[in-house]
Amino acid sequence: LQQRAGRRAVGVAARAVTTRLPPGSLADVSTDMRRLTEEADMAEVELRDVRGTSYVSRRRMDNEAFDPDAVDEDGLPLVYNEAKIAEFWSNKPGELLGRWTRFTAVSAPWLTKLANAVIQGRIERDQVSLARDAVDNLQKLGPTFIKLGQILSIRPDVLPPPVMAELASLQDRIEPFSTVEARKTLEAELGRPIDEIFSEFGEEPIAAASLAQVYRAVLRSTGEQVAVKVQRPAALSTISKDLYVLRRAVGVYEQLVRRFTAQTTDYQELVSTFAEGLYTELDFRNEALNAGRMRQLLDESEFKAADVVIPKTYLDLTTRRVLTMEWIDGVKLTTLPPAEIRSLVKVGQAAFLTQLLEIGFIHGDPHPGNLLKIVSGPDAGKLALLDFGLVAEIPPADREAMVSATIHLANRDWDALIGDFVSLGFLPSDCDRVRIVPVMERVLGPYLRGGGARAFNFQALSQDLLSVTLEIPFSVPPYMSLLARSVATLEGIALAGDPHYQMVAQAYPFVVRKVLRNDSSGAGGLLQDILYDTDGTIKATRMGALLNAALGYVSDRADGFIDFDAVPDDGASMQEVFSFLLSSEARDLRPLLTEQLVSGADLLLRDRVRKLYTVTLPALVPRLPLLGPLLPPPPLPPLLVPGRGLMSAESALELLAPALTPEEAVFLNSLTELAASLIGVEPSDLADGPEPRRALQLLTSPTEQLRELSAALSAAAGGRDSG
Repeated sequence: LQQRAGRRAVGVAARAVTTRLPPGSLADVSTDMRRLTEEADMAEVELRDVRGTSYVSRRRMDNEAFDPDAVDEDGLPLVYNEAKIAEFWSNKPGELLGRWTRFTAVSAPWLTKLANAVIQGRIERDQVSLARDAVDNLQKLGPTFIKLGQILSIRPDVLPPPVMAELASLQDRIEPFSTVEARKTLEAELGRPIDEIFSEFGEEPIAAASLAQVYRAVLRSTGEQVAVKVQRPAALSTISKDLYVLRRAVGVYEQLVRRFTAQTTDYQELVSTFAEGLYTELDFRNEALNAGRMRQLLDESEFKAADVVIPKTYLDLTTRRVLTMEWIDGVKLTTLPPAEIRSLVKVGQAAFLTQLLEIGFIHGDPHPGNLLKIVSGPDAGKLALLDFGLVAEIPPADREAMVSATIHLANRDWDALIGDFVSLGFLPSDCDRVRIVPVMERVLGPYLRGGGARAFNFQALSQDLLSVTLEIPFSVPPYMSLLARSVATLEGIALAGDPHYQMVAQAYPFVVRKVLRNDSSGAGGLLQDILYDTDGTIKATRMGALLNAALGYVSDRADGFIDFDAVPDDGASMQEVFSFLLSSEARDLRPLLTEQLVSGADLLLRDRVRKLYTVTLPALVPRLPLLGPLLPPPPLPPLLVPGRGLMSAESALELLAPALTPEEAVFLNSLTELAASLIGVEPSDLADGPEPRRALQLLTSPTEQLRELSAALSAAAGGRDSG
């Protein structure tokens, strides 16, 4: 399905190219791309001030003694500042021009090949070979472009799966630099000979990445095993120069996107976010502080981090270019059997969703090499999270908008969803809602309950969203690129262990708890959005699903990307449900339940009175065996109704117990099903009132749920008495 979705997105893009350009201009596309990429006037690069609002965590800036204008020995800024970086390289035009020339020499032939494939309709056939060439070119261009390729390798919203698969090879194809250089850097940074600090230090790195490589060592002072990360030589100079060049290259790409699609994504801003994150990663002190902060926040959260290990860092042995941390003996999740992947992904998912929806402090680079199963020591079997160089901080307003968007999407409330997308920056505030609603319904509808999509995962949905950018002014906010790569990576690992994995469905407990905590002005309205139909009646099935989700139980197989009606087969016990309902967390839910219980009791009473009337009246007529009733039923005597006087029985019945409307009958039936599921009986046992034999059986041999209900009510009564 993902391959078909990828081909569909590529096909749509190709058709857009062939239909939007004026006749006779197709042959000029290749020439235009070559001409654009060969322009080298770097003064045209737009500079952004990223120091005001930032989603990238820069923990060192929290220190009062921190100097945001500090520079290295060559005069390069140590904190990402586009104006200062531009000023530095403007004094070295020869180096900048040389790097641009190198970039165009490597990229222009590939871009020309890509343009020709699009023009000639061969993009689908050639996409794998183009991706392989791209990997080779990224390797030639160095660490900045390798890092960019690694990010794109987990961006299904940007690239089709076959291309991502090729780019994924960048994760493991990075050549290490010499250990001699590494030791020299380490001694210069720590100010002491290596032998004074470590009793053992590896002769070869155990891992090499685009920015640094890692050695295994033993601390001389304590005998502890540690991992020592050493930055590549001249990394700051190379990357700052590359980022300046990359912004010019993205300007070329942005012009082409504007020509071929209706997409309004600010790619220059996306590059600024990527650049700020990459630049921040170059100061390993940020990573050490981020790791400590993440450990603290998870420990203080509901998650508690019991099954997640974040290696401790040694700040006294950490500098801008050297990081010393606890050694973790582990293996990548992607190498494990499916059953183990499923188990550990649940832990990783819980940690990530806690970061996203509760604490707003999110690991921004959870690629497979940063998620390990610990295989030895006291933490064996737990999940280790590594590499906190890139962490995103999401403000509360954005977290609330994400929850709101999830609920409105599940309800197919397209107009409200557009409002959420405006709040999140996906759509402009003056967007044409009348035009957008049908597009959203067409693209997103199949992924909802009963929509019929064959896969309900982020990657498949992202591929279909590609087509939206050709029709409406859809934009990708910069911080969303950080979240998308995290979601895509975690889901990709999870799908390897369970092809039917549904991340959003599994996230429902976090959405419910976020809403029930009512820590925003709109949370009460969102709770009603989840539970109520447009006519104001409660959705009893959703109530059951919500109560289970609030206690951490979700259905393994939801009917949709988001399905708030899926009730788990093995859900919460009655004891858990009643304890939750009496807790402070359910304070906003209890009034809704009380209101609906009163309505349900009224419907039940009316229904039972009418059924009693229809059963009792024929019973008053004498009957002969085999012949039936001798006479028609006699009329019942008039009834005295307070305020109305004497009324016929039929009139009194219609006044006091009017017949249920079809909608009321459906609501009562749904309440009956919910009650039956809670006490462990069949709905038929409650539909018309249990027969005497069945009622006696339930009293003398209660179901496990009924026993739990009795115990829960007794505990609740005891709690009140004691309070």
